[in-house]
Amino acid sequence: MSGTRSAIWRTALLAATGVAALAAVACGGDEAEPKPAATVTAAATQSNAAVPTAAAAVKVGYAFPDKLVTTAWVAENAAKPNVVLLDLRKKEDYDAGHIAGASWINTADLSTTDKNGVKGQIAPADKVAAALSAVGAKPDSTIVLYDASNNLISARTLWVFEVYGHKDVRIMDGTWTLWRSEGKPVTKDAAKRTATQYAFTAAPNEGIIANFDEIVKAVGDPSKVVCDARTPEEYAGRDVRSKNGGHVPGALNVNYTLANNKDGKFLPAEDLRKLYNDAGVKASDSQTVYTYCQTGVRAAHSWFVLKYLVGYKNVENYDGSWEEWGNKDGAKIETSR
Repeated sequence: MSGTRSAIWRTALLAATGVAALAAVACGGDEAEPKPAATVTAAATQSNAAVPTAAAAVKVGYAFPDKLVTTAWVAENAAKPNVVLLDLRKKEDYDAGHIAGASWINTADLSTTDKNGVKGQIAPADKVAAALSAVGAKPDSTIVLYDASNNLISARTLWVFEVYGHKDVRIMDGTWTLWRSEGKPVTKDAAKRTATQYAFTAAPNEGIIANFDEIVKAVGDPSKVVCDARTPEEYAGRDVRSKNGGHVPGALNVNYTLANNKDGKFLPAEDLRKLYNDAGVKASDSQTVYTYCQTGVRAAHSWFVLKYLVGYKNVENYDGSWEEWGNKDGAKIETSR
């Protein structure tokens, strides 16, 4: 996201007119004669199945425990009509075996290169809505995500869906790796879900996405905290992945991987607070925390942790991240080589 959010606003309005169902994509095209796509919009809220809360299963002091579900919760609820379970791994991994009821979604459809050439940016709303249409999602669906990489892709995908207004998105804590280690059942059968015509009708949520100008203004502002989710080597400027290496002046470094245990689960809330507080990432309700990495993916993981698990009120993901900042002439940079 560079400079302005106007492109996202335009694409959000385009999506409001509806998106054709992708009947041949993922599980939506598995049936010989797919049923006609049902038209749904973000204004539709009627649920077709009750989905139990996850709070009783995840009791580790998180600010919003319902944003995480356990593997046991997934095993019990994945087959419910209103639950859309999404596998975010590579297609070949999905085909080799996945959780029963899970649909595969191509996460490449959720990102794009923006008009300024910044790679890995959030895709337009109509493209995201099309991806949701293909897996049979509706605005009132409970979407549950899992991957095999410390919930990195899950956190990014949750953030994308929430930018455009999907209300109920959750992450399976512990990832595919935990599911397999627990010996839970695996299938090669693709889920059979009828494609829909998902459409976003609300404006994008500006409260969780930041742009270049906002980060410029945050430098030196005591009411703002900038958190760098990359490795210490990238932060110092020794591992250079853009034209320039280093970090945003005054940014505090907390490698996103430190927020998870070895089993892939997130640390308890108390440990997460200590992790970030010890690094200086502290925020009152009147302060805003901006997260960034290379392309806004690792930053989305830190955004999820700080917003939903630690409970900071104002957290935004700088989508352009170092892909934009490190390549932009005139952007201020610090190094610690």
